[in-house]
This record gives sequence, structure tokens and C-alpha cells, in this order.
Amino acid sequence: MDNITPLVPSTNSPCIVTLNPFQNAYYHQSSIEIHAPNGEHLETLGADAQKENNYTNNMQLRDQICLVETLLGHINQDIELPRQAVSGLTDLLFRMQELCDERIKK
Repeated sequence: MDNITPLVPSTNSPCIVTLNPFQNAYYHQSSIEIHAPNGEHLETLGADAQKENNYTNNMQLRDQICLVETLLGHINQDIELPRQAVSGLTDLLFRMQELCDERIKK
């Protein structure tokens, strides 16, 4: 790999890995595990970034649910929604269902 600085065996210098944009996106969406040649788990990277992303996504979903609830509370007549609005509400409801399913599993 060309994005890793070479190690000097006799020093305590750190090995630096520079991520390309694809690797950086992957790092923020999942975690990377480092294993020894014998299969022993040595380290997990990215778990904190993934937790932060999940927290941010959950807060955004909560805000969207509150907004939809407020909007629906002020509707007192039949309305026809544009196709894009129906699609957005469908996406929101699916995300709500996924969040509820995750919480039930815990």
C-alpha cells in the first residue's frame, strides 16, 4: 500500500496511514479491525466515529419526526401532497421503523 509510511525497525517512530477519500468515507461508516497473523484481534478503529454518526443520524431523525408531528397537528382539512413530499414521508417512516426495530432488539 502506498499510503503507509515505512517503519524503521530500530526506532519507536509511529506508522502513519493516510486515507484516500474512499477509505475515509469507509472509516466513518464502519470500523476497521487489525488482526495478528495468528488471527488474534489487536485493535478496532472507527468505532467512535461510527457511534458519533449514529448519534447524529438519530438526532436528525428525532428532529424530523417532531417537525412532521407539528405539521400534521396543524392540518385540519384534506390535502393532497406532491409526489416528492410523499416520498420524503415514506423515507422518514422507514427510518423510524428501523430505529424502533433496533431498539426492540436491545
